[in-house]
Amino acid sequence: FGEASAVLAGNSLLALAFEIIADKNYSINSKLKNEITKSLAFCSGHTGIAGGQELDLKFENKKKSLKQIIVMQKKKTGKLFNFCLYSVGVLAKRNNKEKEALEFYGKNLGLTFQIADDTLDYNSEINLFGKKVGNDFYEGKITLPIILLFQQANDSEKKQLKNIFKQDIRSTHDLSDILKLISKYKIISKCYKKAEHFINLASNSLSIFKNSKEKKNLENLTSFSLERSF
Repeated sequence: FGEASAVLAGNSLLALAFEIIADKNYSINSKLKNEITKSLAFCSGHTGIAGGQELDLKFENKKKSLKQIIVMQKKKTGKLFNFCLYSVGVLAKRNNKEKEALEFYGKNLGLTFQIADDTLDYNSEINLFGKKVGNDFYEGKITLPIILLFQQANDSEKKQLKNIFKQDIRSTHDLSDILKLISKYKIISKCYKKAEHFINLASNSLSIFKNSKEKKNLENLTSFSLERSF
């Protein structure tokens, strides 16, 4: 079935192990540990990372809608960040509203992070310490910048885009054509505009907490996720 499917199957079995450990029939000394284990099972299984990766494989080299992209990113990256923040709330023995706020913050931080990651692949202006431009493109991944570009492009350009992504191998010349179109329609700024929506949601969720150095660090992290060049 290929390496990607094999790895996904392994991840799914690992998630199942967490579900079994967290089952009520198994004794875990700490109630907090049990809550975190259940959250980890939820995060890593079909409803989370494994499910998101499954969608990624399913959508590979196929046209995707913006809604499908967001659903996939919520599972793949959102759930991971979601779990990390929620588990901290559990260990700190915060109340349910505060744990939910951290969970919501993590989900939207994850979405911001993923959008920035997808956008970096086509941001030719970033070359210092940045990821190499075109990695996702050469792998044939249909990410947010390509979806937004397809929405903006004229009929001739849409046909060009379809032909490029139908190919088994894409050339540097193909990437150059894509980057010109991305620049023409200001796709990079449009992607960051989408990410700003999730940044605002993440920042607003922190209003439940009193002002502190830790809260300020979380607020700064949302901006960093969008502005990073690596």
